[in-house]
Amino acid sequence: MKKDNLRKIASLFLIYSLLLCSCQKALDPEVIQLPTADNAIQTAADVDKSVAAAYSFLRSVLPDKIFLMGDVRANTFESYSQSVNTRPETPIATNTITALLNDNNKGGDWSGFYRVIAQCNLVLEKIPTIQNYDLSAKRRSLGEASFLRGLTYFYLTRFWGDVPMSLKAVDVDNIPRTPQAEVYDQIKRDLDVAIANLDPSYSGGDKAVRATKGAAWAIKAHVLAWLQDYSGSEKLCDSVINNGQYSLITDTTQLLKIFIGKSQEGIFELNFDATLKEVQKNKVYNRTLGRPWYKDQSDGGGGTELYLLCPPAALLKQMFAAGEVDGRRSTWLTNSTLNNSPTRPYLGKYRTLQVQGDTTSQNINESNIIITRLADIMLLRAEALASSQVNRPADAIVWLNKVRERAKARLYTSGGSLQDTILLERRKELLGEGQIFFDYVRTRKLAAYSKITQADWYTKGAWLLPINPGIISQSGFIITQNTFWQ
Repeated sequence: MKKDNLRKIASLFLIYSLLLCSCQKALDPEVIQLPTADNAIQTAADVDKSVAAAYSFLRSVLPDKIFLMGDVRANTFESYSQSVNTRPETPIATNTITALLNDNNKGGDWSGFYRVIAQCNLVLEKIPTIQNYDLSAKRRSLGEASFLRGLTYFYLTRFWGDVPMSLKAVDVDNIPRTPQAEVYDQIKRDLDVAIANLDPSYSGGDKAVRATKGAAWAIKAHVLAWLQDYSGSEKLCDSVINNGQYSLITDTTQLLKIFIGKSQEGIFELNFDATLKEVQKNKVYNRTLGRPWYKDQSDGGGGTELYLLCPPAALLKQMFAAGEVDGRRSTWLTNSTLNNSPTRPYLGKYRTLQVQGDTTSQNINESNIIITRLADIMLLRAEALASSQVNRPADAIVWLNKVRERAKARLYTSGGSLQDTILLERRKELLGEGQIFFDYVRTRKLAAYSKITQADWYTKGAWLLPINPGIISQSGFIITQNTFWQ
């Protein structure tokens, strides 16, 4: 994805612009439908550019969404003060419709996801029409487009539940919401196509930033765990762990390499590279990093770090108890140079900046956004093994302790709830990676760890996002609001 493809993004967007339609549809108020243009994708090179477009669209929508709705909504980040200097994203954790639909986070807007899906649909329709297509290249494009579509629908269903599902590049009608069980069936089919067609690895600079068989296994493992098929999930985790492509970084002083990107434990991540003009403004980065990384007013608070989002002191105490060794404490988190408060350190995972970057533009962060990595899959395997469905607690402890051992943390032997211990370990390991809210919902522990505390939160759909009213009205009310938010 690096030099050969992403440097052609300008051409790619030109191709994509030929496909835009002026009629407004509810699935994507900005891009809407993609009518098939006869001259849009005619060669294998055109397909490769169009797959690159799908990656680009995914990179533009995911960082904000997964951090705000995967971490902040889980009450794992908040403003330094809850009464003054608060950021507009902070109330997301209260699960109020005003906060979730705030224009700053576009919580109810799914248009960016459907832009990715529309591009994948177009690619998948066009691939069979390409003449003289090298079989290995064809299989890779087929696998990547299927992977990206499956992954994107997986995010959509975890955010909104029942969502409109279209597999066509052109669809002239507004589409009602499809029951999520049907959407999950399609997600699994897409990931199976990806597994069947993608190689375990590819040469060049594509490591972890383009889909592989391991990435498809990993995402499907998450899908099955979400659907409470822990037996199937555990088998897929085993496939990822034992395919020989990934290993943990064992030197705790080098853990930051994970977020620089393309590390030995990276499975799938969003690539950010200044030389390819892929850096972005005000995503996860400058919500959580202050000086000396951002020396201008990028923190949104007139130059004061008091506006930054950081983990609450109580959560930090729970994750990293006083006196206990854990190499992640000093790598994941870093003290503010202004406040120098050990109880309110800031997230430091994404602190790799472009050398001599232009701080006035704020487009200077080159850290990659991690979607899944080996430690995530090891802990997901532990969760599956500890479930009542699989019931192999001794094996679960082995995988839990492999992650703890890497961090030089005290190994778990017994005591308390093993499932809760694994969930806490995922919070420690994956802080700021957009996983935690999904973990709480998947394990049905949301009421215990977030501000969504009603007993019937799952059955009532309190965990789902509201749909932007503009999308509903634009559909002619074919699309309906989630019941909890009506």
